[in-house]
Order: sequence, then structure tokens, then C-alpha cells
Amino acid sequence: MGRKSKQKSCFACVETKRRCDKRYPSCSRCLDRDAVCTYPPLPRRQPLDFAEAEATPDMGFGDMWTSSADANSLALIGDMSEPWLLDPIFSASLNCPSVPSWSSSVSDPSAISCPSSSLMVEPSGQLMHTSRDLGWFLGSQSWTIGYHYSAPDTMPPASVFSNFIRGLQNWLSRFVKTGHNPFIHRHLYSDSGYPQCIQDAYSACVISSAASSENETIIDAISSTHITNLLNAQPARGTSIISTSDHLARTQAFLIHILLALFSSSVQRRTRAENLISLLHAWKNQLWESATHDSTLNSPRLILATSSGTAVGELDPIPSLYRSFILSESIRRTGLLCNIATGVYSGLKGSNIQSCGGDIHITTEAKFWEASSSARWEAVARQTDPLYIYTLKGQVLLDRGVGAAQVDEFARHLFTIMWGLEKVETWVVRTGDEVSVVY
Repeated sequence: MGRKSKQKSCFACVETKRRCDKRYPSCSRCLDRDAVCTYPPLPRRQPLDFAEAEATPDMGFGDMWTSSADANSLALIGDMSEPWLLDPIFSASLNCPSVPSWSSSVSDPSAISCPSSSLMVEPSGQLMHTSRDLGWFLGSQSWTIGYHYSAPDTMPPASVFSNFIRGLQNWLSRFVKTGHNPFIHRHLYSDSGYPQCIQDAYSACVISSAASSENETIIDAISSTHITNLLNAQPARGTSIISTSDHLARTQAFLIHILLALFSSSVQRRTRAENLISLLHAWKNQLWESATHDSTLNSPRLILATSSGTAVGELDPIPSLYRSFILSESIRRTGLLCNIATGVYSGLKGSNIQSCGGDIHITTEAKFWEASSSARWEAVARQTDPLYIYTLKGQVLLDRGVGAAQVDEFARHLFTIMWGLEKVETWVVRTGDEVSVVY
């Protein structure tokens, strides 16, 4: 057996070799510095007899993919059955408390931490303790929108905007080549198959990559048809309830169409896309409302899988927790990109960016998004600080000495807009020069 870690202090205090008072949810030092306070997971306990447990665990995050809730209570927010991401060993018992809105009040990002494992009752001490320790992104507070943006005194130079746009175009090209990119996770649609709206967005990316002055007319027509089909496929408001995953798919598809059009050479496509930006933000807000609603619901319960009436034993909650991470992180990144990409377009047109749509927590440690399986994701989470922060608080990463290569590409690219390309390049070079932020 490997040697058990005796670390009890938070990661930030360990890295800076400072004394930690080990307070929850954040130590005093991290509170004073407005830093993210994350503690290592507690050691695993010996599993209990499954038959002795009567209560079910609260993982702090409503299951977005199965619902037995009254449809009337979910009108305009929506969360009906979602079998395409639901692990068959989980089910949810839902209630409907009040829904935090997109304009929720700001909370201190350092207050978002893994809930205390002492609050849960586990059918299997080992497995349920595992899922609790890895749930930094599960709590309803993690969905709180932060409003701490200050407009810059001067607009960033055009080179910063141009590099940002090239980065977005690179991501769309990567989606065509690999089926995923920094805001569409490799496993987001792997279980269910790609929804029609995402397939159409993929086709639009392929077609746009072949755009030229000679075929501009037909590409404009195809783009317009894809967008029209997406809009026509939406249910009339109040007549149907759509799930959080459906909200995400349609918002990602719409965002892709808008990005392709806004940054194309076609004046007609750009004009049409400009008129749809407000609708994109409306869909983003509805996606966020649905996600925050789900975060307040009772969480999944572990049940026994049976075959011919015979229990097959204890089942690991990690795969379902991994899928929750994939969905929630994809929602956060999609919401941020809707705000920032359209803001950059406004900046390119000469509009001073006086406000933003609000800041969101994301997991900035690169290894989490890059993990290719639930087992690898768990292995990373057991040993690694997720660096879960508001994006506008990214300076804390530099203060803690985090290298640029350790930070996820999505976050690094946003920082080029927030800090300026030169500052991010300096950070890259001084911490190993292992990545590039120039596209």
C-alpha cells in the first residue's frame, strides 16, 4: 500500500508554506487574500455493511437527467427525464424550492468548497465518502453569478481581439476534427449521441471552413437555413418543458452559428447574427436557470442493481459524478463564452464594454477537463487542487505560483482578454514556456 498523506492544511497554505488554521469552508488566510481554499480529501474509511445503511447520500447536486417532479412546478425552467446521461444505478426524488436567478447576489468564491463529509450518511462508507470528497462543483452556491467586473480605462489593442477570435475559430475547427474542444467536452454527447442541433452546428462548421468569395452566397443560404431550423425546432414558450441538457445543446449549437456568422466575411451573415445576439443571451439565461434549479434538488440515491432478483453488490458512484462534472462544467463554459465572445465583437465594433453578463466559477486545473475517463478523473481529483475560481479572480493563480501549463486552455484564452495578451505570454514564459496562447 502507498503511504497515506497526512496533509490537513489547505492546498494554498501548503504551497506557500504558511500556517493554516484549517477552518471550514475557508481558512482565515485564504479569506484575507480572497483566495480559493480547497482541502485535500479525507482518508477513506472501511466500507460498512451495505445492509446496515438505511439513509441515502446527499451529493449536493440535483440529478439533471431524471425527474419525477410535477411538470407544472417546473414550467419555463424544466427538467424532465434525461436518460441519455443518467447512470442506471441512480434515480432522483425531486422537490422544487425557489430558483436562484441569473442575477443572484455575489458570494465569496473562497466560500465554495467541498462540503463536509460529516454531513452525509453512506450506504457504503468508502464509495459515498469518495463522492462527497470530489463534489466541489456540486453545491448550489457554486452557481452564484458574481458581479465584480470593472470596465478598463482603455480598450485592449486590436491584436488582442484578433488573437481571441482566431482562438475561437481554432476551437470550432478542432470540434470538426475531434468532436470536442475547450467548451464541448469529449464525453458530453458520447452516451446519447449528438442531438440534431449539434449535428447541424457541426455541418455549419465544416461548410464555413470552405468559405470563399465565390461560394459566399450558398454558404449564407445554408447558414440561414440551419439557424431557421434551430429556431423552429424550439417549443412554444409555456407549452413544453425541456431538460437542462437540451438547454445546453441548443445554446451550444446557437452559439456556434452566431460565432461563425459574426466573424465571417459576409456582411449579410454578420447583420443577421447581430440581430440574434439578444436571443442567444436569453437562451443562455434559461440554461442557467435550469441548471441552478437542478442544483437545489434532492440529489441521486444509490440503489442496488439486480439481475433476476439477485443483488450484484455495491456500485461505484464515480462514473455518475464524472458525468455531473462534464455537464456542469460545460454549462459554465458555454455561459461564459456567450458573454465574452459577444462582448469582444462589440469591442471590435468600437463599443466600450461597460458591463458584463456576470462572472462564473470554472475548474481551471487542466487535468480535470482533459481526463479521458471517470477513473482517471477520480485519480486526478484525489491528488489535485481543482483551482475552482471566478474567472475574473484569475490573478490568484499567479499569486499562488500556478504555472500556465497547469491551467486549462479555456481559462488561459479568457485571460488574454481580461489581462492582455502580453501579460499572459509573460506568465507562460516565466513558468516553463510549455504552452502557447497565440493562435
